[in-house]
Amino acid sequence: MPTYVLLGRLTAQGKTHPAESIRARDQLFADYQKQGLRITSYMTLGPYDFVNVVESPTEELLLRFLVAAGAQGFVDTITLRAFSNQETDKLRAPG
Repeated sequence: MPTYVLLGRLTAQGKTHPAESIRARDQLFADYQKQGLRITSYMTLGPYDFVNVVESPTEELLLRFLVAAGAQGFVDTITLRAFSNQETDKLRAPG
């Protein structure tokens, strides 16, 4: 399943309403995990407030998840497609 790394920052709304933000996140994760996403989430120190590692069976499902997350108004994200060593090993030139 393709893997994505989401780098995120809390918006002003997310910072001023932390309990509501956490409840919304937990509900969003539960809803999309039922649809097939695998989500691992980390709070971080530094320029980003959190990092999520997401595996999604389709890009469309990931896009719906990202739109739903952004619509809540609590977070802004940057999404990166991540490739495992096994995936990139297949790209090596023969020889």
